[in-house]
Amino acid sequence: MARAGAHRLGARRNGRNGRNGRNGDTRGDRALMHGARWQMAMAGRSHDAWTAPRSPARRGALRAGASALLAALGAGLAPAARAQGAIRRVLIVHSFGRDIAPYDAVIAVFRRELATRAAEPVVFLEAALDAGRAIDAGEEAAFVNYLNARFARPAPDLIVGSGAPAGHFLARHRDAVFPGVPMLLTAIDTRNVQATALAPGDAVVATTLDLPRAFAAVLQVLPRTSTIAVVLGATPLERFWRSETERETAFLAERVKFVWFDDLSLAQMKQRVAALPPHSAVFYGQLVLDAAGVPHERLEALAELKQVSNAPIFSLFENELGRGVIGGTYLSQSRAGHAAALAALRMWAAPRLAPAFVETITMQGPAYDWRELQHWGIAESRLPPGSELRYRPRSPWIEYRRELATVASVIAAQAALIAALLVQRKRRQRAEREAHTLGGRLITAYEDEGRRLARELHDDITQRLAGVAMETATLGRIAEPAARAAAEQAIGGELAALSRDVHALAYRLHPSVIDDLGLAEALRSECERAARRGAIEVGFDGDAANGTERGERALCLFRVAQEALRNAMRHAQARQVRVRLRHEAGGIAVSVADDGIGFDAAAQRERASLGLASMHERVALLGGRLDIRSRRGEGTSVHAWLPAQPAAPLEPAA
Repeated sequence: MARAGAHRLGARRNGRNGRNGRNGDTRGDRALMHGARWQMAMAGRSHDAWTAPRSPARRGALRAGASALLAALGAGLAPAARAQGAIRRVLIVHSFGRDIAPYDAVIAVFRRELATRAAEPVVFLEAALDAGRAIDAGEEAAFVNYLNARFARPAPDLIVGSGAPAGHFLARHRDAVFPGVPMLLTAIDTRNVQATALAPGDAVVATTLDLPRAFAAVLQVLPRTSTIAVVLGATPLERFWRSETERETAFLAERVKFVWFDDLSLAQMKQRVAALPPHSAVFYGQLVLDAAGVPHERLEALAELKQVSNAPIFSLFENELGRGVIGGTYLSQSRAGHAAALAALRMWAAPRLAPAFVETITMQGPAYDWRELQHWGIAESRLPPGSELRYRPRSPWIEYRRELATVASVIAAQAALIAALLVQRKRRQRAEREAHTLGGRLITAYEDEGRRLARELHDDITQRLAGVAMETATLGRIAEPAARAAAEQAIGGELAALSRDVHALAYRLHPSVIDDLGLAEALRSECERAARRGAIEVGFDGDAANGTERGERALCLFRVAQEALRNAMRHAQARQVRVRLRHEAGGIAVSVADDGIGFDAAAQRERASLGLASMHERVALLGGRLDIRSRRGEGTSVHAWLPAQPAAPLEPAA
């Protein structure tokens, strides 16, 4: 870190070499310090006098003695350096120090990318040029001698200048600092690039700060801004940037008032940003050294200003987004460091006298911190089109999508199960209601049928039998043969009619013809009976193989056909009915089709008649299915199917 009034010349070494590989350099460091102390003792100076003003003659003598001593020491270090094997040595010359922002972010990415991508191990050597104040020619010459003496044995494979002061220093002393070694300048703005000082094989990865665009972005986000406070330090480089900013933002002079902080200490800056007038903004430029001569770490100073500022803060560098600034167009230090590493690899791969080249990294964005927009009440609609919003809290649907998907799946499965249970419950309740209704209707029908049979037996059969009995009792009192014969004939006719009516009554209760002759004959007989009663054409078509069908299954199909014929004659106004009996799909089926007026089958299902309900119940009890199809004006088709009856096992022979 830079220190006011003191010029530090230092170096750090790091890389992949082990403890033994550093022994030679360690001995050289000790010898270098011993030689420096010896030179100062000979000059009668203390350590502080090393940076005090000297006469040109004395400075020349000191430089000559130090150069001779360090050259001899460097010659002794060469065998140890060569013993390390095939490695790449990269000397990084910092403008202010290794940890000074924003240059540190560029160099950190450069070191990482170069060490990762290089084919050989890379050793990074570092030296810091104290650019926090103006450096005279004598001090620059001493620093040149120091670099040559410290890092010349062996010479580095690449010299990297970080920042504009280091770039200017290396450009001025290009012929004195490791002649023939390629030089790479990075973290330097295009305004500070001196292309004429580049030698063949050199390269520059420059950045371009678009100041008009950056300040215009402030006014686009905050259009009512009337004051912009610009934070800058007091180093020569920062004074250069004040002049550049004033020149490039002159077009905004009539719209906003610029307040410059380069003549203030950090404490005074904090007081000023805490008391800014309404509709103000803070532009955080660069703060290496404040006007009081106090050096500051960039991000720490930004945090202090952010804590007290009553206006939103804008800046230029990507690594400050998320640390208290609003955002806007930005310069990506990681992109610049990555490009510098690739440039170094190209320089090593290119011929030694390849032409120098300059690569420019432009500003990106815009990007904004969503949290700062919310803090200052800035609507997203004010942002330029295509702006990137960072640090927005992720939606719970994105943050916990796996957990939510699992929960949703469980809930969906539970909902489906509950829905299925509700549907099943509804069906069960409806079935129970239908069963209850059907049971009541069946009981009523049973009682009605019992009353009808009782009435028929009492009012018809019994009365007729009583009449026959009375007529039979009078036969004994009839003496005339002709009258007696006529009475006997009348009694015989009445008995025959009674027999037929009792037989018909028994047939309605149970058609014994099924047990005697089989299902086919029973259906044929029923068709003939229906044709005689209804005066319609009733046809029957049955397999001879079905004639042996008897028992409960045969009775079920017979009742279905009987009910269908009765409905066709009573309600359908049919002229023709067709009854078929067939083996079908591993079972037996009977179908009854008529050409009557038909009915709405869907409406009929809501409340089936007793006849249709009994048909469904009979078929369902035997594991079959009943299909009734009908449309108004197109007739009705009733189809009943029962599965085949399993064959009874054969009994073993006696």
